[in-house]
Amino acid sequence: MFQYVPPELLPHLADLSPYILVVLKKGPRYHDDNAIEIIQSQHLPYVFKQREEGLVILTFRVMDDTELAAIAIYDTPSQHEVKEWMEEDPAVKANIFVYEIVSGVGMKGDALV
Repeated sequence: MFQYVPPELLPHLADLSPYILVVLKKGPRYHDDNAIEIIQSQHLPYVFKQREEGLVILTFRVMDDTELAAIAIYDTPSQHEVKEWMEEDPAVKANIFVYEIVSGVGMKGDALV
């Protein structure tokens, strides 16, 4: 798999772990009058509960003027599991956000500082 990687880097790549990346995009009801209320009073508590349970290891709100709203990285290799969690998100249910799920790998211990 890593036939061109310098040998001194191979030990670092041995710790790759599977994760799921969720890309939240602005949905058809993102600009509705009650969208901010739903995001703040229902979506954020839902996300913070997932963080407390160790399901989400990183959340990142997109601040640029783009169709993207946020990203999240889930500590699981299961797209099916994450899809179930996303379908229960109050802002997704309200069509404020739509999402895309992407599988990937990352090095354990990476962190934002």
